[in-house]
Amino acid sequence: MEEIVFKPIGYIKSKYETVENMPKSPREGMEDEAELIVNEEYLESMSDMKAGKEYMVIFYFHKSNGFKQRVPFRGDGPITGLFSTHAPNRPNPIGVSIIKVKEINGNVIKFNGVDMLNGTPVLDIKDA
Repeated sequence: MEEIVFKPIGYIKSKYETVENMPKSPREGMEDEAELIVNEEYLESMSDMKAGKEYMVIFYFHKSNGFKQRVPFRGDGPITGLFSTHAPNRPNPIGVSIIKVKEINGNVIKFNGVDMLNGTPVLDIKDA
Protein backbone atom coordinates (compact mmCIF):
# COMPACT_ATOMS: atom_id res chain seq x y z
CA MET A 1 0.00 0.00 0.00
CA GLU A 2 1.08 3.56 -0.60
CA GLU A 3 1.91 5.91 2.25
CA ILE A 4 -0.82 8.33 3.35
CA VAL A 5 0.20 11.83 4.41
CA PHE A 6 -2.02 14.31 6.26
CA LYS A 7 -1.56 18.04 6.83
CA PRO A 8 -3.04 19.37 10.10
CA ILE A 9 -5.73 22.04 9.78
CA GLY A 10 -5.05 23.32 13.30
CA TYR A 11 -4.26 22.21 16.82
CA ILE A 12 -5.77 21.79 20.29
CA LYS A 13 -4.98 24.10 23.16
CA SER A 14 -5.85 22.28 26.40
CA LYS A 15 -4.65 22.06 29.99
CA TYR A 16 -3.65 18.41 29.56
CA GLU A 17 0.05 17.76 29.00
CA THR A 18 0.15 14.01 29.73
CA VAL A 19 -2.09 11.05 28.95
CA GLU A 20 -2.17 10.09 32.63
CA ASN A 21 -4.19 13.16 33.72
CA MET A 22 -6.33 13.50 30.58
CA PRO A 23 -10.00 12.38 30.46
CA LYS A 24 -10.42 8.97 28.80
CA SER A 25 -13.36 10.12 26.65
CA PRO A 26 -15.11 13.35 25.59
CA ARG A 27 -17.95 12.56 28.02
CA GLU A 28 -15.48 12.63 30.92
CA GLY A 29 -14.12 15.97 29.64
CA MET A 30 -17.46 17.78 29.28
CA GLU A 31 -16.77 19.98 32.30
CA ASP A 32 -13.43 21.13 30.89
CA GLU A 33 -13.03 23.79 28.25
CA ALA A 34 -10.36 23.81 25.55
CA GLU A 35 -9.70 25.58 22.29
CA LEU A 36 -9.31 24.34 18.74
CA ILE A 37 -7.14 26.80 16.84
CA VAL A 38 -7.86 26.45 13.12
CA ASN A 39 -5.23 27.58 10.60
CA GLU A 40 -6.48 30.85 9.13
CA GLU A 41 -6.41 29.47 5.58
CA TYR A 42 -9.49 27.41 6.57
CA LEU A 43 -11.64 30.29 7.92
CA GLU A 44 -14.08 29.96 5.01
CA SER A 45 -14.54 26.27 5.87
CA MET A 46 -15.75 27.37 9.33
CA SER A 47 -18.35 29.79 7.93
CA ASP A 48 -21.41 27.74 8.91
CA MET A 49 -20.18 26.36 12.24
CA LYS A 50 -22.29 27.44 15.19
CA ALA A 51 -21.99 27.62 18.97
CA GLY A 52 -24.17 25.04 20.72
CA LYS A 53 -23.66 22.39 18.02
CA GLU A 54 -21.67 19.18 18.22
CA TYR A 55 -18.85 18.37 15.83
CA MET A 56 -16.54 15.41 15.28
CA VAL A 57 -12.88 16.28 15.58
CA ILE A 58 -10.42 13.93 13.91
CA PHE A 59 -6.91 14.29 15.29
CA TYR A 60 -3.46 12.75 15.43
CA PHE A 61 -2.24 11.17 18.67
CA HIS A 62 1.09 13.01 18.40
CA LYS A 63 2.54 11.46 21.58
CA SER A 64 1.53 7.89 20.73
CA ASN A 65 4.35 5.38 20.86
CA GLY A 66 3.75 1.92 19.42
CA PHE A 67 0.70 -0.17 20.26
CA LYS A 68 -0.48 -3.44 21.76
CA GLN A 69 -3.37 -5.44 20.31
CA ARG A 70 -4.89 -6.03 23.76
CA VAL A 71 -5.01 -3.22 26.33
CA PRO A 72 -6.69 -2.45 29.65
CA PHE A 73 -10.11 -0.85 29.02
CA ARG A 74 -9.92 2.88 29.93
CA GLY A 75 -6.37 2.28 31.13
CA ASP A 76 -7.14 0.21 34.21
CA GLY A 77 -10.08 -2.08 33.35
CA PRO A 78 -10.28 -5.58 31.93
CA ILE A 79 -7.95 -6.51 29.07
CA THR A 80 -9.77 -5.71 25.82
CA GLY A 81 -9.01 -5.85 22.09
CA LEU A 82 -7.56 -2.51 20.97
CA PHE A 83 -10.28 -1.82 18.39
CA SER A 84 -12.92 -1.86 21.16
CA THR A 85 -11.23 1.00 23.01
CA HIS A 86 -10.27 4.67 22.67
CA ALA A 87 -6.64 3.88 23.58
CA PRO A 88 -4.24 6.44 22.03
CA ASN A 89 -1.52 3.93 21.06
CA ARG A 90 -2.79 2.47 17.77
CA PRO A 91 -1.41 1.12 14.46
CA ASN A 92 -2.49 4.47 12.92
CA PRO A 93 -2.64 6.93 15.82
CA ILE A 94 -5.82 8.73 14.79
CA GLY A 95 -8.44 9.83 17.31
CA VAL A 96 -12.06 10.95 16.92
CA SER A 97 -13.99 12.89 19.55
CA ILE A 98 -17.34 14.62 19.57
CA ILE A 99 -17.08 18.10 21.03
CA LYS A 100 -19.71 20.70 21.93
CA VAL A 101 -18.87 24.18 20.68
CA LYS A 102 -19.31 26.97 23.23
CA GLU A 103 -18.05 29.91 21.23
CA ILE A 104 -16.39 30.71 17.90
CA ASN A 105 -14.19 33.77 17.66
CA GLY A 106 -12.40 34.07 14.31
CA ASN A 107 -10.32 30.93 13.95
CA VAL A 108 -10.63 29.94 17.64
CA ILE A 109 -13.28 27.39 18.63
CA LYS A 110 -13.90 27.12 22.39
CA PHE A 111 -15.42 23.76 23.27
CA ASN A 112 -16.29 21.20 25.92
CA GLY A 113 -15.53 17.51 25.58
CA VAL A 114 -11.75 17.72 25.64
CA ASP A 115 -9.92 14.41 25.75
CA MET A 116 -6.89 15.65 23.81
CA LEU A 117 -3.45 16.77 24.87
CA ASN A 118 -2.20 20.31 24.48
CA GLY A 119 -0.71 20.72 20.99
CA THR A 120 -2.66 17.82 19.44
CA PRO A 121 -2.73 18.26 15.64
CA VAL A 122 -6.27 18.39 14.22
CA LEU A 123 -6.79 16.65 10.87
CA ASP A 124 -10.46 17.47 10.19
CA ILE A 125 -13.75 18.71 11.67
CA LYS A 126 -17.11 17.24 10.65
CA ASP A 127 -20.72 17.88 11.64
CA ALA A 128 -21.73 15.28 14.22
